[in-house]
Formats: sequence, structure tokens, C-alpha cells
Amino acid sequence: MAKILLVIGTRPELIKIAPIVHAFRNVGKDDIIKILSTAQHRDMLEKYWDIFDIRPDYELDFLKKGQSLGELTARAFEQTDSFFSELEKVNKKPEYVVVQGDTTTVFSVGLCSFYHNIKIAHIEAGLRTYDIQNPYPEEVNRRVVSILADINFAPTKISADNLLKEGVPKNKIHIVGNTVVDALQFITKHKVYAHKEFSEKLLNNTNIEKNKVVLITFHRRENQNENLNQLINAINQLSKEYNQLKFIWTLHPNPQIKHFVENSLLSKNKNVILVPPLEYIDIIKLMNLSRIILSDSGGIQEEAPSFGVPVLVLRKTTERPEGIMEKKAFITELKINSIIKQFKSIYHNYYPKDLKNPYGDGFAADKIRDILLSQNNCV
Repeated sequence: MAKILLVIGTRPELIKIAPIVHAFRNVGKDDIIKILSTAQHRDMLEKYWDIFDIRPDYELDFLKKGQSLGELTARAFEQTDSFFSELEKVNKKPEYVVVQGDTTTVFSVGLCSFYHNIKIAHIEAGLRTYDIQNPYPEEVNRRVVSILADINFAPTKISADNLLKEGVPKNKIHIVGNTVVDALQFITKHKVYAHKEFSEKLLNNTNIEKNKVVLITFHRRENQNENLNQLINAINQLSKEYNQLKFIWTLHPNPQIKHFVENSLLSKNKNVILVPPLEYIDIIKLMNLSRIILSDSGGIQEEAPSFGVPVLVLRKTTERPEGIMEKKAFITELKINSIIKQFKSIYHNYYPKDLKNPYGDGFAADKIRDILLSQNNCV
């Protein structure tokens, strides 16, 4: 019987949980872990099982085309409930379920684990904006799991302090760093990263020079409104003024966002390259080539400091304040003039002082493994 069930639903979850699988494998303890894929991002997961050399032991099927957030959550909970019930019938219920981050997978699997009396370990616990609309619905997902978790793996002291303020017992909190840094170190040593060409052919046909790239990602639900229009207009102006730069916008698969951006005035700007959703490896390569990144992504805020690249955070607030405090990331109001002003300030004044990443040291997975192994039922 597996003692520990690691749950993966989205590409970021796979990226951040894979180092933990390797950590158990490195000490010959991978026999006590199993992997559940919920397939919340099935198409985006496939390639990375092979790159990280891991495979799921169990698979569910959360994703259904065109479903609402409520339908996704209901479907996720129902499938997880049935899955745990089947494990219980054959005496294979795990001692711990390990979830990562703030997705619907995390919320649904976490709550269902509680209902089935399975202990929960939450990776990347304690991140907070204290605004339930930003990020939406992730802020609520993360808070709910913190209430339920038996072990909270906080990436930083700030996230640990948030949990303490909320009444989480100190003995349930462990500061370990963020496994995204472990994953980044693994990927940048991998042969697919060393390969000069991109997976996306459009990028190979574009002359891309280091420090002459502006990477743009934009996907959060709370930004799928007038904020998107404001960003498009800001990029339109910036791309004309800074015509020596390539503005590479990796489009989110949401058809409404994709269609809106592709049919905007940006399509006429020669130095704005609109590309489909990129592979993680391509994003990491572009990050390393970038002068500035504009993004509402949490993962990019965590990864960019390792390359010394500043991030203009396209959000009202962030649950990752460490980069802001160390002046490696900068929040902007989502208004044309604010985006342009912040961009210019960073472009003309930012010079990386060091490549130290405030979110981790590359050993988070080992720390998580050791803490899980120290639990009596997991030895």
C-alpha cells in the first residue's frame, strides 16, 4: 500500500511536484509513493511526464470542454470521491495526500481527502493576498486547504507567518522553499533546454537576441475584461516606441482571450509576435533571453529572479511579495499609462544585482521528503 499519494492536475503542479518524486527516488523510497493525475490540463501535461521521467499510477478526467468553474469543481469532487472509495474497498487508502498550490484540483482533492479522513500535506502553503477576488478563485482554494492540512509546506517566512496569524499551529508549518527552483535547476541542465531551437516553429523563424525580448503572459480570470484591452493598448504603444525589441505574447488557450488578442491592433505590429500556448521549456528559454517580463503568472514571478529578469506584475496585488520587496518584481495598475510608465522605469533603470532567488535554494524537495518520511505512518 502506498503511504503517500502525490496529486498532479496542471502543468505547474507537475513541474513543482516532479522534484519531490525524484527526491524520494534518490533515497530509494519511491516505493511508498504513488502519483494521481487528475488531468485538469491533460494536453499540457503529456510531454512533461517524459521530460521529468515520471508517470502517473492513477488517472482521473476532470477536464470537459466548455464547462463552467462550478461544473469543473463538481466533476472534480465526484471523481475524487469515487476514486478514494475504490481505494478504501481494496485497503489501499494512503496515509497522506500531497497537493500543490491553489488550483481546482487542490481544492477538490483536499476537501475530499478530509471527507475520507486522509491526512493532507499542502505544498506552497500560506501565500495570501487577503483579497478573495485576486487571484480568483485561487485565493479561496488556497485558504480552504490551509484549514484542512495536517502539514503546511510554506515556501518562505512570510507565507509561514501568514499561516500563524490565521491560527495554524506552529508544529503544522514547515518553511522549505519553493520546489519551482528545484525544477528550474533540473530543466536548465536537461538536454531539451540545451537544444537551441524552440518547440514553437514561429519562434525559430524570428530573430531573437538576448535582452531584446519582452515576454508577455496574461491568463487570470479576473483579468479577462477591460484589463486585457488596457494591456493590448499599452503594448501597442510600447512596441512602436521600442521597435528594437521583440514583444512575444504567449496566448492563453482560452478561446475568448486568444481570439480577442489575435484580432486586435497588435496583429499589425511587426515586432509583436503572437504565439500559441508555449511549452514550459520554450517559456524558460524566452525568460532567459528577456529584458523584461510582463505577466500575471505566479510561477513566472518565482522563476524570473533565477535569470535576473525583472517582472512587471499585471495584477492588483500578489501573494508573492518577496520579489516585490527585493525589487525583482513590480506591480502595476492595469491602466495604459501606468503600464507604460512602469515599463519605461524598469527598462531604463533596472540592473540585476544578483541571481539569488527569494523563493528557494533548490533543496525544497529534499526537505519535503525528509519531513514526510519523519511522520510515523510514512517511515
